Amino acid sequence: MHSRRILIGSASAVAVLASVTAGSANAGSGPDLSAPKTHQVSAAEQQATARLDYRAIVKSAKPMPMPKNVPSKSATSLERGTQVKIAPSAPGSVAAKGGLRAYDTNAGALWPLGATVNPNRQIGKLYFDINPGAGVDWRHCTATAVNSENKSTVITAGHCVVNASTKQWYQHLWFYPGYQYGAPLGAWSAKTFGTTGNYYYSGASADDMAAVVVNPDSLGRRIVNRLGGHGAWFNGTVGNYRTSLGYPVTDWRWPGYTANGEDARYCQGTDYYYSSGTWAGQMFLSCRMTGGSSGGPWLTWVNGSWMGYVNSVNSNKGGIGASWASVMFGPYFNNSELNVFNWARYV
Repeated sequence: MHSRRILIGSASAVAVLASVTAGSANAGSGPDLSAPKTHQVSAAEQQATARLDYRAIVKSAKPMPMPKNVPSKSATSLERGTQVKIAPSAPGSVAAKGGLRAYDTNAGALWPLGATVNPNRQIGKLYFDINPGAGVDWRHCTATAVNSENKSTVITAGHCVVNASTKQWYQHLWFYPGYQYGAPLGAWSAKTFGTTGNYYYSGASADDMAAVVVNPDSLGRRIVNRLGGHGAWFNGTVGNYRTSLGYPVTDWRWPGYTANGEDARYCQGTDYYYSSGTWAGQMFLSCRMTGGSSGGPWLTWVNGSWMGYVNSVNSNKGGIGASWASVMFGPYFNNSELNVFNWARYV
């Protein structure tokens, strides 16, 4: 396989985090944190979602705020099993051709390839209402269609599907792949979705991952059959070159970065994995992207057609303030994330 890299230097993980005080995760006990927690969307809600005015919602939706780190209290965040790789699947006719120009790897720059070719064709905005019931509060994250047996699985962050504090599942989830000032490729609504037990019960950033199974589109087409899907990789190696993508929006909490959420942006670099301390079970990437990019993929082992393997997602900035502006953490995909994917892939 060919690894597509943009070779501009960036600060190492150790240098960026040198001024940040580390802590340690405490051991804890409770329910089975390695088992996925899932939510079936009711038939009534699915019908209501199909009647929504998507264009109006896109104009009013706000980015889901990117959270601070929540240390894991469970050993499940560090457990690893057998490596599992699910190969990507995509039509060759829509593959991006050639290399990329050089950009600053951590700047969250505009992604230079087209919105309707790989890898953007499978990556887009996930919209949802975080205030179920009479009230409405539309938000958006980033998500990615991945290859699976049901050809209908989308990966994002756990904080994009459920409030871990209240245990309230968000409603009216729908996915706009290839987003760029609109959605030329269509919309896919959620059928069911779930997250890791560790994120659901404790909000642990080390397991801030979710899978959404989407319905066929209005013409009956499954999303991966229509657009292709990136691969997924669990219990893999660390210290790999990653390409992170998302739809960030300017956030005053991390000054010095401007984006409007209408174009895909990206960061690239080699991850740094934490096996202990405050960030145990997480990987670090130097990246300035902010809220709205939550759930965006960390693509690894990208091939010549710009199809890769999702091995983490944009999860949290670690903390708030200028010293955290170029920081991005993502969960290491271990057995807990694999359990969520295994649940979703056969629905």
